[in-house]
Amino acid sequence: MPMVRVATNLPNEKVPVDFEIRLTDLLARSMGKPRERIAVEIAAGARLVHGATHDPVTVISIKSIGAVSAEDNIRNTAAITEFCGKELGLPKDKVVITFHDLPPATVGFNGTTVAEANKK
Repeated sequence: MPMVRVATNLPNEKVPVDFEIRLTDLLARSMGKPRERIAVEIAAGARLVHGATHDPVTVISIKSIGAVSAEDNIRNTAAITEFCGKELGLPKDKVVITFHDLPPATVGFNGTTVAEANKK
């Protein structure tokens, strides 16, 4: 159940209208997770600097139950970086991604935790 936050200092008008939908599709393929379980939040127009400049940048946080091994992260970073380059016009060094592996007991969904739901 990946939860993704994309913060960028680009104004909302510079982010394609269907960016989050296409990012969801990319993540579903790259991470091997069902599209229906991926949540994406876009925070455009964020007050964000990287390298002490206001050059266009995006900082992405991906929290997921699994699918964030070292090998997964290399593959996912490459795919997401390429996507952000094409869609947002960002160079590779302006796409920063962090991955967080979540224990199922720390994720609530559908009125319970994923750990409890998996017991049924």
